[in-house]
Amino acid sequence: MKAYVLIKTSEGKARSVLDQIQAMDGVKEAVGVYGSFDVIAKLEADDLASLVVDEIRKINGVADTNTLIEAL
Repeated sequence: MKAYVLIKTSEGKARSVLDQIQAMDGVKEAVGVYGSFDVIAKLEADDLASLVVDEIRKINGVADTNTLIEAL
């Protein structure tokens, strides 16, 4: 499955969160952005739930996520 995860970070944590996400298996691309979210990650994995819930959301500095699963 493929998905995009929009990530809000705690103040001053965007760079650290981005570095950790970029190193994860299943993350095809991750970039820092300006706006309502701080990091966007493109994922491709059989078990997206584990990647998001058990790995990304547990990173110190991740305040909130919004996962968009590719549909078309």
